[in-house]
Amino acid sequence: MVDSSQLIKIPVKKSRSKKLTAKAKNSSDNALGGGINFRPLAPKGNFSASTKSSGNKKSQPLNIYRKIAVSFIVLTVLLVAVIFYFSLVKVSITLIPNQENITSSLTLDVYDQTKNTAISNNVILGTVKQVEVFESKTYNTTGKEVLGQEVTGKVTIINNYSKNQPLVATTRLLSPEGKLFRIKGTINVPAGGQVEVDVYADQPSQEMAIRPTKFTIPGLWAGLQEQIYGQSQAAMKYSEKVKMRIEQSDIDKATKDLKEGLVAKAKEQINSAFKDYDQVIYEIDNNSITQELDSKIGEEKEQFTLSLKMMVTAVAFADEKIYQFAKEKLTSVMPDDKELIEFGKKNITYSLSSYGLSQGIATIKAAFTGKMALREDAEVIDRNKLLGLTNEQLNQYLSNIPEIAGYEIKFYPSFIQKVPNLIDRIKVEIKKE
Repeated sequence: MVDSSQLIKIPVKKSRSKKLTAKAKNSSDNALGGGINFRPLAPKGNFSASTKSSGNKKSQPLNIYRKIAVSFIVLTVLLVAVIFYFSLVKVSITLIPNQENITSSLTLDVYDQTKNTAISNNVILGTVKQVEVFESKTYNTTGKEVLGQEVTGKVTIINNYSKNQPLVATTRLLSPEGKLFRIKGTINVPAGGQVEVDVYADQPSQEMAIRPTKFTIPGLWAGLQEQIYGQSQAAMKYSEKVKMRIEQSDIDKATKDLKEGLVAKAKEQINSAFKDYDQVIYEIDNNSITQELDSKIGEEKEQFTLSLKMMVTAVAFADEKIYQFAKEKLTSVMPDDKELIEFGKKNITYSLSSYGLSQGIATIKAAFTGKMALREDAEVIDRNKLLGLTNEQLNQYLSNIPEIAGYEIKFYPSFIQKVPNLIDRIKVEIKKE
């Protein structure tokens, strides 16, 4: 026997009890009906609907999780893309600057070191002297008066006849072209022999200077002209009888030529005398030029001699200090964003402005030209203006900068043809050619 006091009471909800009682009642009725007949508690259709509803309730949390996962993946990809863009994407621009000429000049005093000793380091020491140069030359005159002209030569008279043939002076000789010549002296041509004789043209002109040919002797009867004839071995020569005289044009041409030669001689002489100096400049004192002519204008002479003498001032000096001064001058006048890239002593030209021989001081002008270009650290490009530009826009922007001769653009990666939107991803480099 079980003591009722030891039983544990389990509370049961009333609704649950009612449902169970109904079910039990139905079961009892079925049992009383004779035989056991199991039927589903609910119709088949009702069972499927209940199952589907339960599946939907389970799939809803799964869809939420899937959406969260997909969103996370998308955000991760975007984050990776952003990191990739900001860490790898960049553009490198290499600029080749224009080389521009820059010109300036200096005026300096050169002091003769034999006359000026107490001079500061900034003063140019050298030599300031005047030297004398002399030259003489003979020239041909060009003024002429034609007194006459002649055509002369030699002809061999051949005698194939059986008798001697005398020919007097002025005997005519006729060429096949009808050119008439005469012999100068009387001759006697032996039978079967020959004699050479001087001849001259009957009507002298340049056309009478004919080539070697055969001559007939018109004074002989026709039968003898085949037996006795003349033959020349050389061409006839044309010449004029002239009287030469000195004209003003002869003096002018001779003076110009002699002066040019004298300047060349002075340069050679001065360079040799001051070969220890880097630079030698000189100036001819035109007021000191004197000339001597051994003849007079209009005088009948074939040649004349002209002499010239002149004074040349020479200034010689070392050029290292001037080169440094010129370099400093160019650097001081060029813009701050540019630098001197080409300049040497060969780019300096000198000229003499004035001089004082007694003081031993000469003032010279040094003119010079160098080449400048952008400094490597020059800010020629405003990188803020490049942000977001396409390749085409960037090319157009760079091509309009006058200080740039050329450029090269490289995008990283190469398939991205657009400037990044961050300044620190834009690299600009200036490259010297």
